[in-house]
Amino acid sequence: MKFGLRILTAGALALCALAGYTADLSIGSTAPPLKIAKWIKGNPIAKFEKGKVYVVEFWATWCGPCKASIPHLTEMAKKYAGKATFTGVSVYEVPKAQWNKDVHAKVASFVKDMGAKMDYNVAADGEDGVMADTWMKAAGQGGIPTAFVVNQDSKVVWIGHPMVGLDEVVGKVIEGKFDVKAAKAQFEKEQAEAKLEAEKMKKRNAALQPYAEAMRAGKYADAIAVLDKVMGSDPEMATQAALLKFNALLQSDERAAMAWADEAAKGIAKDDPMVLNQMAWTIVDDQSKLKKPDFAVAIRVAQQGLAAAGGEDPMVLDTLAYAYFKNNELEKAIETQEKAVAKLDGNAAMDEEMKKEIRDRLAMFKAKKKGL
Repeated sequence: MKFGLRILTAGALALCALAGYTADLSIGSTAPPLKIAKWIKGNPIAKFEKGKVYVVEFWATWCGPCKASIPHLTEMAKKYAGKATFTGVSVYEVPKAQWNKDVHAKVASFVKDMGAKMDYNVAADGEDGVMADTWMKAAGQGGIPTAFVVNQDSKVVWIGHPMVGLDEVVGKVIEGKFDVKAAKAQFEKEQAEAKLEAEKMKKRNAALQPYAEAMRAGKYADAIAVLDKVMGSDPEMATQAALLKFNALLQSDERAAMAWADEAAKGIAKDDPMVLNQMAWTIVDDQSKLKKPDFAVAIRVAQQGLAAAGGEDPMVLDTLAYAYFKNNELEKAIETQEKAVAKLDGNAAMDEEMKKEIRDRLAMFKAKKKGL
């Protein structure tokens, strides 16, 4: 299970996160050239033409949020056909050191499988990563998907997540009503905040380095001691450290790990649905292969995660339902999973594969009830 709220690792707090913040490319800058390594679908663009509007969106086949945004980009491409040209550029498919000739074939296969769901120009960056460097890195962008809007004067006038405001921006740019000055001020504010956050993350990673070293050496007690220190000294990092402690305890003492999950759900992590959902799912996940998972603990942790998420998050509902199922409470599992399925319609942030998995799980529960 590798989707949505279930992802939270030691080195990243968000999907598809990358490093950056050089910000040489900003709002109002002339758009960099489109130095495309390979055009996969649609009509190749040699250069930006005056008088035309363009959207250049950066994505990758492995990025869940990117996959979720693709249908929305297709809708916009159709909506603004003849008024704006949309191009998706695949970047960061593999680290530069691992580049091989199969990368473009992988992107092409993905695009072919998407079919009409990905109905706009699609291109791919090359081994040199020139598009990633001249656009993403130059603009200080730390994650994908990221979209750039280029106006009729070939100027970048907006940079952001394609699911957050892009539709309105494109419409205003086409009409000549977009406030570039205000967009520039907002962008610079966000970049300043991102830079501060990156500096904080650097310090936090340094604080976790002894934990990582202890884990590699199998010194779990030492690793847990580091995490206890972090939880006591950095409130902003406390819930992440709580999750790491849970994972460390699973390596040495499953019973203690279950007790810690229960304790964290009542205290340090009680308001963090991502951490609680991850803990609960780890307990019930078939792939975890725990020797003595405590499903009652998973239920309590997931219940608190659901409360922290406002009671309606389909991912947490799905986790809670599976915990009920594992604890032989089939009726509650079905009732809870039905709530999860009901929350899927219109949820653009969740990819179709995850939605299918949630629906399939409900079908499995019902089949079990019928004795099939």
